[in-house]
Amino acid sequence: MNKLSKVLMAVALAFAFSATAHAQTVIRITGSTAFRKATHQAIGNILNPGYTFGYQGTDVNKASQAIFNGTTKVGGLPVIIKTSWAGSVGGVQTVVQNLTVSTWLSNSIVLSSSGTPNLNSGPYDSPVTADVTMSDSFQGSTAYNAPVLVDKIVGVVPFVWVRNSGSPATLSNMTPLLMQTLYAAGQAPLSQFTGLNADESVVVTALGRDEDSGTRLDAFAEPGFGIFAAPFQYQPQISGTPGPSGTVTGANPWPINTVNGTTYPVGHSGYASGGTLASAMNTPGSLAATGGWFIAYLGVNDAAGVTNGATMTYNGVAYSPTAVEEGQYSFWSYEHLMYRSSYSGTGKTAADQLAKQIHDVDATASGILVTAMQVGRTVEGGV
Repeated sequence: MNKLSKVLMAVALAFAFSATAHAQTVIRITGSTAFRKATHQAIGNILNPGYTFGYQGTDVNKASQAIFNGTTKVGGLPVIIKTSWAGSVGGVQTVVQNLTVSTWLSNSIVLSSSGTPNLNSGPYDSPVTADVTMSDSFQGSTAYNAPVLVDKIVGVVPFVWVRNSGSPATLSNMTPLLMQTLYAAGQAPLSQFTGLNADESVVVTALGRDEDSGTRLDAFAEPGFGIFAAPFQYQPQISGTPGPSGTVTGANPWPINTVNGTTYPVGHSGYASGGTLASAMNTPGSLAATGGWFIAYLGVNDAAGVTNGATMTYNGVAYSPTAVEEGQYSFWSYEHLMYRSSYSGTGKTAADQLAKQIHDVDATASGILVTAMQVGRTVEGGV
């Protein structure tokens, strides 16, 4: 072998070694928005300083999609972690049935260590399935039970009932019977909530999430309405941008909607995310437009966005972390990180590191540490 051939071979081997050493494993996470903030925070905390990231919108903790590029602190694993959030039930279905997701941000995006915002139009990868999902509910509580996924409980996610912008302080408490009455019919008189005959002509209207949502599953399980029961939910009509600058102009039964290949009848569906539902709840004008007020169920992070409305007590108990931990406030569920039993290699290792980081530290960004709980449960709405 001549000298030139040896040099070329050495260069080729160097390139091959470099490519192998720097090959990055892509980990794709979907599922619940309820623990989005905790998950994004934990991703940053398992990566070495200097990692780069980008996201849809202006706040990474509220982003529907995000991408993180770096190496893990433990093991120095080179990874690209992508998130594309939807709902708990839909996330379980996606992983169980290997459904593809079309909104993974592309590796071609130029990222920065301070975060590249406003990636509202991608670009996106070609559709591919998720590796990991976050869920507010046990897999067994969904319709997608096989194959059984690896399930790591990583935190506790509390939920609240919320009244909308401008609603009176007398609309203050939700009970199981009130919830069943309201969500079976879609509307109920305010007098049923206040006990005041003068409120009989004022209408309370039910808003909520779509069939993809674990928040919906928990909100239906907790008061005994039934996880798979058919609700009747409404869609506010809004002029302008939903939120304080918009105006409610009416409310109609939620139209026929198709979610993950299944079509649902009028009134059955709802908002695809807690953030969009919170924006609708934070929009003024419902009394003039509909003759009443709106009630909805939200995770506590999303509920914080309803700045012109208020959270309600549940069975007379106000939400607080202590009330959940001590078993006084029962509208909560576990947060789960799930993946297929066949998932292996660097992806599984990084996913396990992420689960541990959320469980041990970052769950408090979206809820409560499992280790703080003095009570537990084995099923949503039960014990």
